[in-house]
Amino acid sequence: MDPRGTHDPEDDMPFAELDSRARADAALRRIQGGADPAREAFDLANTMNDEAVGRLTARLRRFLRRG
Repeated sequence: MDPRGTHDPEDDMPFAELDSRARADAALRRIQGGADPAREAFDLANTMNDEAVGRLTARLRRFLRRG
């Protein structure tokens, strides 16, 4: 929590979600700066999908090592 008493929604977000939000905000800034919205959406979706697959793969590997 901010010592000045303000509360941002980001204060309650898990790190993975914060990272995703930061990437989405960056994509929006690039779109506002003239970037192709379709390309930005495609790149953002691919990045988020790659990360989700990576997390799932890591969990699966940990699970299989235990068994």
